[in-house]
Amino acid sequence: MNTLTKSAPLGTLGLPSGDHWVRFHVEGDSISFEVAASVPQAGAVPVETAGPRKPTGFVQKWGGSVKKIVDESDAWLTHINDKHLR
Repeated sequence: MNTLTKSAPLGTLGLPSGDHWVRFHVEGDSISFEVAASVPQAGAVPVETAGPRKPTGFVQKWGGSVKKIVDESDAWLTHINDKHLR
């Protein structure tokens, strides 16, 4: 793991443009970090491409098994019903 001080700017991480998943461990005035995954910026050539995915059978197993539960006092449940259920 690389180590920085808490006051170090983010540019000190040395990450190229793009999206990154970074794990941090903070202890006292130091921060240890490791880059877990990086996605290059749009337009960049990927280093490796994943092959086609095999079906997992999820839809066959779980498709149509949902039961709609209505509870007007639960805003989050109402949101999920409106967004995901017909």
